[in-house]
Amino acid sequence: MNLITFASPLHDATSVYACRQNLFDRLKDKDFLEKYGLPQYGKLSICDCGSAVLPTEDVVCFIATGGTEELFREKFDQLPKDIILLSDGYHNSLAASFEIASFLDQHGISARMVNIPLETEAPAETTCDTTEDENRNRFGNIYNPQVREYLSRSTVGLIGGASSWLIASDVDLDYLSSEFETRFIHIGIDELIGEYASVCGGAPEGTPSEEERIRAAENMEMALRNIVARHGLTALTVKCFDLLPSCRTTSCLALARLNDEGIICGCEGDIPSLWTMMTVYAHCGRAPFMANPSSSDRSRLSVDFAHCTVPTSMASSFTLPTHFESGIGVGVAGILPTGRYSIVKIGGRKLDRIFWAKGSVTANTCIAARCRTQVSFRFDNSEDFDRFFANRLGNHVILTAAL
Repeated sequence: MNLITFASPLHDATSVYACRQNLFDRLKDKDFLEKYGLPQYGKLSICDCGSAVLPTEDVVCFIATGGTEELFREKFDQLPKDIILLSDGYHNSLAASFEIASFLDQHGISARMVNIPLETEAPAETTCDTTEDENRNRFGNIYNPQVREYLSRSTVGLIGGASSWLIASDVDLDYLSSEFETRFIHIGIDELIGEYASVCGGAPEGTPSEEERIRAAENMEMALRNIVARHGLTALTVKCFDLLPSCRTTSCLALARLNDEGIICGCEGDIPSLWTMMTVYAHCGRAPFMANPSSSDRSRLSVDFAHCTVPTSMASSFTLPTHFESGIGVGVAGILPTGRYSIVKIGGRKLDRIFWAKGSVTANTCIAARCRTQVSFRFDNSEDFDRFFANRLGNHVILTAAL
């Protein structure tokens, strides 16, 4: 088997590969390969996606980290069209696989997703034929008059544009503006960087203390509040990783607190996720949690979700460690009450596709190689679990109190 690895340089290489040694060892076991339907011919050969010549037979693409979607798109023409996407439970591997699978779906290629649970009991590969109409019926009329009225009053700030790895999350803004009367304002990331500099006087020197990290995050919150007031925003999304080199801090805490106040905020410039958050908020009046799927286990009907921007109002308690991928600034590590929740995602260029399912948050986890707020979500039934993997709508989903 030829394993092509895709890993982002933003993730620490030592950590990325150290936590995968057990997986690489198991990929040499024929019983393990048979269990997951992986190629069993020849020896395991591992190569980096940056290699000059990539193998074309018995290929498995191991999506080792988040932020690899653009790397995959660049190599797409060199890969066989019978694509297996392998992921595990670390470094946003599964989330990136969802975005890549969504991209391939748009190109008429149905990739096979294989996710290795942290404790393997059964294959997590799934298929399902549920239609979009069935998904809409499960959630009811997603765009009811109450939601449309909220969207028509919304002014959405798109700060910095979309992150480069969102290769399957383009939307038709002209259509949305016409259909829902939503106003979109494009705001350069330099405006936010400049606003932050005017608030705090520039990025901190050297290695900041915990107090300095939190103060910088609060200064970023003030900078975003100033932009919200200047442009009259009711919602926004930020291409947040662009803040790291110049500001040396993150917007995670700012987005969490603004969400608490009903100014709906998403990160990474992900418009479908922000739109889903806005729609959920219009339905129930509570800010939801934009998260990455981190791992799955079909034997337990569970998917773990994680991210660094949970609204503090959703959490029973929270701490402020560093942001996961960069190790700087502030991420929000919230503890969510266990109990009933829903997961929702709206996607497609006209945001006319919908996934929705109910389940329960059964536990909060603390896994080092993941974003800071981490929960295990159990679907109510196997059909909903399978629908989640079949209806691939990008690398984020929205977790909210049960709808």
